[in-house]
Amino acid sequence: MLRDTIIAKATDSTSSMQFTQDTDGVLKFYDISRSKWLSTSRQVIEYGIDHVNISSNRWMITSGGVKSNNSGYRLPRNATITSVTAQTTNSSTCTFLIKRNDVATTLYPFSLNAQQGKAQDNLDIELNEDDYLQVQISSITGNVDYPIILIEIAWR
Repeated sequence: MLRDTIIAKATDSTSSMQFTQDTDGVLKFYDISRSKWLSTSRQVIEYGIDHVNISSNRWMITSGGVKSNNSGYRLPRNATITSVTAQTTNSSTCTFLIKRNDVATTLYPFSLNAQQGKAQDNLDIELNEDDYLQVQISSITGNVDYPIILIEIAWR
């Protein structure tokens, strides 16, 4: 596969952006805010629970209908979590616990605080090839209805 670095002009006359293509054919750019090469394309991983009145810890379900404590999305190459969004049908106070590789330690807690949803797009959480992601939801107060979480990753 071709590996090359391409210099492209940015929108102003004082800077330029660099692109490279790795041996897997993934086109990457240098992300200045994260100080690393990241893919121009993104992968979004989705988990949800088609249920109301969730009041205790529950494992989120993959888009294929599998509970993530039984399995998870395995990564084919090194990646970085760049953003996370979550949504419920009611204003909830809960935490989505993003985990990896069946380890009890939480990789990243993403909380809603009496909110239906929110997004965070400035993340820089490194993942390795063959890691697999799992998500658990923890209701803090009240019930959570129909929670969904989207995790955006870029290849590195």
